[in-house]
Amino acid sequence: MHLNEHMSEVDKTQGVRYNVPTVIREEGFEVRIYTFDHPPPHVHVAKAGAIVRIDLATHEVTEIVGDISDRDVKRAERLVARHAKRLKEEWATIHGND
Repeated sequence: MHLNEHMSEVDKTQGVRYNVPTVIREEGFEVRIYTFDHPPPHVHVAKAGAIVRIDLATHEVTEIVGDISDRDVKRAERLVARHAKRLKEEWATIHGND
């Protein structure tokens, strides 16, 4: 599934409206790359109303918004690590290699 198939979603968590491609849906998680985001390369992983930001270089959480269990945070990190190559490619497609 390519990211352009999911460009209709809009995220308002940071007070800004813009397209939010969902790159992966797995195990109740949605892995998203915001189109107007900033380096370093990272993804936002949503689950049950919470969102965690995960760095694509380290696969570690850098921010948590909302209530999410420690277990689900670790599961989100593992999910990103498993799909790191694809997620880095999608980030580069949207934002370039910088």
